[in-house]
Amino acid sequence: MTQKLYLDQPYGTVFEARVVSTRPLETGNAHAVVLDRTLFYPESGGQLADGGTLGGAPVVDVQEGADESVIHTVAGEVSASAAVSGSIDWARRFDHMQQHTGQHVLSRAFIETGGLHTVSFHMGEETCTVDLDGPAPDESAVRRAEDLANRIVEENRPIDITTVPVEALDALDLRRKVPEGVREARIVAVREFDRIPCCGTHVRSTGELGLIKVLKTEKVKTTQRVHFKVGARAFDDYREKHAILQDLANRLTTAPADVTAKVGRLLDESQSAAKRTKTLVQRLAAAEGAKLLATARPAGERRVVVHRDADAAFVRALATLMQSEAGVVAILGADDGSVVCAASRDVTIDLAADVAAMARELGGSGGGKGGFAQLKLDPSRVDELMTRIDAYVHTRLS
Repeated sequence: MTQKLYLDQPYGTVFEARVVSTRPLETGNAHAVVLDRTLFYPESGGQLADGGTLGGAPVVDVQEGADESVIHTVAGEVSASAAVSGSIDWARRFDHMQQHTGQHVLSRAFIETGGLHTVSFHMGEETCTVDLDGPAPDESAVRRAEDLANRIVEENRPIDITTVPVEALDALDLRRKVPEGVREARIVAVREFDRIPCCGTHVRSTGELGLIKVLKTEKVKTTQRVHFKVGARAFDDYREKHAILQDLANRLTTAPADVTAKVGRLLDESQSAAKRTKTLVQRLAAAEGAKLLATARPAGERRVVVHRDADAAFVRALATLMQSEAGVVAILGADDGSVVCAASRDVTIDLAADVAAMARELGGSGGGKGGFAQLKLDPSRVDELMTRIDAYVHTRLS
């Protein structure tokens, strides 16, 4: 059994302990170390493990073991039965304290504003999530919960942690039940707001959370997943997105508040321009296609068109046109390394497998089905591939 110092000393960063056991792991020089006491929080309850050093060696993972032990994965060797010094990565620890306590506040806020209960919590290295049981919260429901959560932050309410006998729990309004077999429960309470059994590390008061920000929501199976950040993570997220917004505003020569409207107009104009361009490309392909068909080389009773162009979009338009003609096989290349092979619907030839194999032989890739294939390779080898395909097609058709 390991004495869990982190439960009563979440702000502690250094400690002394005795090594109870150590064993080498299969990866590198890593060792699994069990101490008689530790400040390192093991990954559990949705919260990530602490980081830091043990005897000067990096602690890369911490997990709960059997008999209430805590297993430290150390990137180095620690002598058995020796006294050892431990040091917690405080920035990581405090970040986890902010995220976990913020989750308590946000989960209660969703209950208070929309009756949505949290069924699971996950802390990631970048963002955190809670899964809510109930209908999907719309934008206004998310804002109500977020506003209430941040009001609790502003009020700087104390976080009270007590140990309560299991027989006394019925008198408490707990947000979650205590697991079976527990004789004493550690209760974490945001004063006059939320109360829940929890063995995580938490801040002293809600003011230390700074900010709680919901990023997005999504449906996951039967629950609604809410992505959020707390404290320094939330501020960094704001700073990054503000910089992006300001950069867009500068590029678009408009105020940040008008970026959405201007981007919308630009997208509409872009879509209209794309439609006009597509129409013009099709018209050009029709005109160019007629010339190519007039000079196509015969292959038995069929015609073969071989053409290279600078523009890949124009090549694809030509391929579509050639497929609608009778008795034609087109081998079309573009300067970006694209090669499109298309046979008329009345020409029975399997281009996909064989020409894709040719492309791979030249370091390219591609595939297709039946009489149509799209290939990609180094632009310097496009002509070589087209020549090979031309010879293959003439052999097959003749």
